[in-house]
Amino acid sequence: MKRPSVRTNPQRQRMVNEQFEILRVRERLLPIKVSTFFKRKVDEEIEQLGHTEGPLHRMVYPTNERLNIRAPGEVPDFVDDRVNMPPDTTGNIIQKYRDRILYMPTSTCVSHCQYCFRQDVLSEPQHSQRSMFIDSVEQLSGYLDTYTDAEEVILSGGDPMTLTAPSLAKIFEVIKAHRHIRSIRIHTKAISYNPQLIIDERKLGLLSSAGVRLVFHLTHPYEICDEVKEAIAKIRQAGIRCYNQFPILRQINDHHVVLLQHLEQLDQLGIRNLSIFVPDPINFSAPFRINLARLIGIIERINWFSPSWINSTRFVMDTRVGKVRREDINEYNLDAGVATFNRDGNSVAYPDFPAELDVPGNLEIMLWRGNVTIV
Repeated sequence: MKRPSVRTNPQRQRMVNEQFEILRVRERLLPIKVSTFFKRKVDEEIEQLGHTEGPLHRMVYPTNERLNIRAPGEVPDFVDDRVNMPPDTTGNIIQKYRDRILYMPTSTCVSHCQYCFRQDVLSEPQHSQRSMFIDSVEQLSGYLDTYTDAEEVILSGGDPMTLTAPSLAKIFEVIKAHRHIRSIRIHTKAISYNPQLIIDERKLGLLSSAGVRLVFHLTHPYEICDEVKEAIAKIRQAGIRCYNQFPILRQINDHHVVLLQHLEQLDQLGIRNLSIFVPDPINFSAPFRINLARLIGIIERINWFSPSWINSTRFVMDTRVGKVRREDINEYNLDAGVATFNRDGNSVAYPDFPAELDVPGNLEIMLWRGNVTIV
């Protein structure tokens, strides 16, 4: 596939958005939702590039690819979250690993990422947020009463940082009442979409006193503006441990130079990056996925051209049996376009993204502010 010679302008983008609305209703995708804070960054990008195909715009607005391209093997939920939901928990708890549980106290996000891997679950009809929250906290408490092997509770969603301080306090109270829980982790994109939701003094006090590990989902270096840097500094000053994880996304950050710049900036801010995720082969994920062979080449360049505190990050893919890495590939059938991963004696077949659809991102667009050093 050749790179398009004419890029989408703002007028054409409005048409794409309208067509996406029809698609998302039919296919149960998340609607377009962009915070005022993040939209300012997107508007700056459009002004600089003159089109709507920059990395920040692609994160939150649909593209022509999103409407028109499907890849073989796409499914609604590749990791099969529902299989790992204990009975009688109404979809708020996921138990995939013996020693930790994932708890989703809300389905609300600050903005909607176009590449969200949990669209199938989050787009389901929900009860009112208040009644859903009360029920879910009661279910969490009851589940922790009976499941004593768990040592960590991970809050995800939706974005837990959209909850009020009293709601967070209630969750922490329930968790702390169970002595076998040693760690609380919160995953959030709010640091990028609206950092004020995190740096509320009451919330910072709660996160700090509960010893929370805060995991950001910063995906591109341009998300980290001065306001975000100031928020991160305030969070760290409160004594909160900060981490990060993010997906590698085609035409957003799918070049080792972009990844190195991003990882180095995170390191300078005192944030430890845990993982870089391979996007799930879910429905309408084609705009974001890359071919495994090209991914392996990117991994190798990261390993060859960065110090250990940068290349120690993991490249992983989530599956129904847990996370797997490149080293877990048991067979890579190029003709069939399928890679087989093994974990603990369990096999998972991964439908590779076709090389002919894999149009790499343009480095000058992904790093449109310039100062690009090729290594």
